[in-house]
Amino acid sequence: MPKISVLIPLYNRRHYIADCINSVLIQTFKDFEIIVCDDGSTDGLADFVEKFFANEISSGKLKLLRNEKNIGEFPTDNRLICAATGEYVTILHSDDLYLYQALEQLHDAAEYFHADVVHAGIFLQSQADGIIDESTQFKIMCWENRRVKNFELVPENPETRFNEWADGDTFVDAQYNIFCRKFLLDNEIFFPNWTANIPFALHWLMTAKTYVKTPDIFYVRRDAPDSYSNDKKFFAKRIRKFIRGTAEISKWFDELFQRVDYFKNNPAAQYRAKATFFRRVDSFRIDRLKIYEHGITPEIQRVVSEEFRELFGDGAGYLEYLFHKTHCLPFERDFDRIFGG
Repeated sequence: MPKISVLIPLYNRRHYIADCINSVLIQTFKDFEIIVCDDGSTDGLADFVEKFFANEISSGKLKLLRNEKNIGEFPTDNRLICAATGEYVTILHSDDLYLYQALEQLHDAAEYFHADVVHAGIFLQSQADGIIDESTQFKIMCWENRRVKNFELVPENPETRFNEWADGDTFVDAQYNIFCRKFLLDNEIFFPNWTANIPFALHWLMTAKTYVKTPDIFYVRRDAPDSYSNDKKFFAKRIRKFIRGTAEISKWFDELFQRVDYFKNNPAAQYRAKATFFRRVDSFRIDRLKIYEHGITPEIQRVVSEEFRELFGDGAGYLEYLFHKTHCLPFERDFDRIFGG
């Protein structure tokens, strides 16, 4: 059993994967396995990995899985967690990189503190052209309210943990952590199928006995023009997934509230958890991707109407109104013209 399983979900963007995998192979810490899972790529990515890393596959250092069809990033992450055999697991996105001491730093911290989770809120980000070479100027990024300077054991107090999550003191993206695999499996901590990083982080935060913040920088995020998070084009399927996912995730929260003692008989905390999620995911999906940048287009109106009516029946009209009203506010266009307000 290796000490660490490095889990890499794949979907297209073949031009980055060699850099990604090689950044793991050159690690100073050698007791690891790499498991990659191709989620129905259309650019020959899986075949490229199979050919380019044939030696690593034949030696067992790298395992290549393939989904029969595209199931999405977070279900693929769940499959990787279940396929892992390491004592610890960590996720690496296929266009990103590790610094060469990343696994050594993460492993040593996890072992020293006997941690369920070691979390880093600081990382490096490349330039917006996506090029990473000897001349690249990286930015040091910290999307948390406070940058730690030394290792910190986060108190096990559930109210402290919850406030940290709700107030943005923990960067929720999963790839900036190393997890004890037994901790994840024993507590059934997996990604929901929709908009999953924020609720996934709440689950492990509220469940981990020992959770450590590290000041070490180990992760390099590639900021590329073809990155999913930089794609500001509107696609009907994106807003459909957003609406349906938000409805589904509400049910997931209700299930979590019954599993975590802090939330039981605590309606104020339950409300704040859902409100925090909806606010944060809206800010990313709607504002940042600028879906309403050109107002309520006929396509947006049609898609929203179809999804709400399928979910809520004939009484969905007022929900549609609130949805459009809320998401037009950052752009202040077309709302009065469409609705006559």
